Order: sequence, then structure tokens, then C-alpha cells
Amino acid sequence: MPSKNTSPNKLKPYRQNVGIIVFNQNGEVLAGERTNVLGAWQFPQGGIDTGEDPKTAALRELYEEVGISDAELVKESEEWLYYDFPESLKLTSGMAAYRGQMQKWFLVYWNHPATDCDLDIHQREFTQVKFMPFSECVDAVVEFKREVYIRLLEIFTPAIATYLRYCNK
Repeated sequence: MPSKNTSPNKLKPYRQNVGIIVFNQNGEVLAGERTNVLGAWQFPQGGIDTGEDPKTAALRELYEEVGISDAELVKESEEWLYYDFPESLKLTSGMAAYRGQMQKWFLVYWNHPATDCDLDIHQREFTQVKFMPFSECVDAVVEFKREVYIRLLEIFTPAIATYLRYCNK
């Protein structure tokens, strides 16, 4: 039984979600500026459909959000990462049923200019996309996702360095 001090938000489930980090030959990562939060940048991400496995969801979301269908899968996170929605966040009715998101993350290599992305394949989520240093993306993401992005930096920076050193000659 929850205590009297437990927020109703804490009783809701987490929404299963995938996130995708796209990196290029310079070790920069692709981030998009959110249409609904100008000045906030993030990686492509999206929900896992019923019966869909995370890898399939990641490839689908990557195509729907930025039009990339030819990236090379490099690594999948072993752990699920979680973040809570802040109570001040105005959520759509579907998202209001959730406390936050639990995410499985994927790292992919794609060495094309950001201008090759197509942001209008599905419902547009980004005003623009660009490649930037990973640490800049951590600083540019909305505050409630920052801990996840710091963890992603720890998980995937070594994989990016290894890939660029050995696999991309």
C-alpha cells in the first residue's frame, strides 16, 4: 500500500520506448531540436508497438523520425534506462497514463550529412537536425532526460571510439 506521501504519478507504469544514437566518422552524434520545445535537442526515440521487439522498433523510429534506413547497428544497451515525466509537463492524453519512459538504446553508424535526413516521413518531431559532439547534446537535452544522456555518454562513447578506430578505415 502506498504511503500518503506517494505522488499519483509514481503509481503509473513506465512506457516502453527505444532511443537511437546516430554517429558519424567524426564521432559526432545526430540530435534534433524538438518542435514543441525549441532550444531542446535530443536523439530520435519512440514507443515500442505491441508485439514489436526493441531492435525493430528502433529501426522503425529512426526511419520515421529522421528518414534513415541504411544505418549500421553497432551496439545495443544491455540495460533499460528510465526517466520520469515532470509533473509540470503537459502530456498528450495517451502519454498521461505513464509515469515516464523506460528505454532500450541503440547505437548506429551513419556517415552522411544531416541535410540527408528527411524529417517529414511521419509526424514531424524535429525542427532541424545536426551532428554535434556528444557532450553538447547532454547539455542541450531537457533537464528531466539529462541523467539518461549522461549514462548514454558513459555506455556508448567507448563503442564509438572503438568503431572509429578499428571498423571504419
